[in-house]
Amino acid sequence: MTAPGVQEGVTGRPPVVERRLHPVTPLRRAWAPVAVLMGWAVHDPDGAQRQLTRLTTTTLLLGLAVLIPAAALYGFLSWWFTHFAVTDSELRVRTGLLFRRTAHIRLERIQAIDVTQPLLARVAGVAKLKLDVIGADKKDELAFLGAGEARALRAELLARAAGFAPETAHEVGEAPSQRMLRVPPGVLAVSLLLTAATWVWLLVAAVALPLLWTATHSLWTVLAAGIPMLGAAGASSVGRFVAEYDWTLGESPDGLRIDHGLLDRAHETVPPGRVQTVRLVEPLLWRRRGWVRVELDVAGSS
Repeated sequence: MTAPGVQEGVTGRPPVVERRLHPVTPLRRAWAPVAVLMGWAVHDPDGAQRQLTRLTTTTLLLGLAVLIPAAALYGFLSWWFTHFAVTDSELRVRTGLLFRRTAHIRLERIQAIDVTQPLLARVAGVAKLKLDVIGADKKDELAFLGAGEARALRAELLARAAGFAPETAHEVGEAPSQRMLRVPPGVLAVSLLLTAATWVWLLVAAVALPLLWTATHSLWTVLAAGIPMLGAAGASSVGRFVAEYDWTLGESPDGLRIDHGLLDRAHETVPPGRVQTVRLVEPLLWRRRGWVRVELDVAGSS
């Protein structure tokens, strides 16, 4: 007989201990039923509006009284039935309420592991692991783990993938990193202001929107055209500033380490030998300052 969460190991080896994700994970998964309703409302806004107008206050409150506990129960059960374990040769992840699914991720096929922390995850002190595995169409992930546990598990998995014995993988720790480059926030902000894409979209909006108003006198038409234009300008300036804030590049035995993000913090690794193409891009307004943007094409990564 084995204790709960423990599976029999091979004779002479320690048993495989299954672990659960961080206890805040149910809060993330509880949004799934709500997301389904929101997706239906976005897909069919007219139908959603008709249904809402038919609901009385009492019916709406009863619906919320059922939906909120159901979402909470779904989040808890999906967390309770999710386990992961590190064996001698693989990372094993078991999920599923009704239909069980077990993912077997061979350690020697792991190429890189990224640690990411969305804003709310940073507040809660948790992080997610994204695993780049040879032959996988998308990255597998473990979300969420305690921030310290995530980094320790990442170091262990990379050590095991590099050939360290299970007994010593815990002691290896994360490979040291030497900083090569850091882009200060001020430099990043100026570089984005000197990027043509932002000003092109603003110029297009400044010319096109008055013409649309003159031709149609319809506020909805102007908004329908203007919001995507302003959104594109914002994505190429404010969006990039938030995503690339405090961009830091380091070198380690694992490869190039990249840390960035103002709200969502990402800790990524580009393994050696995975870089296929390197491009040096010099925007026109950057040249007098001697600035260059380096773009990499990495095998198996977007």
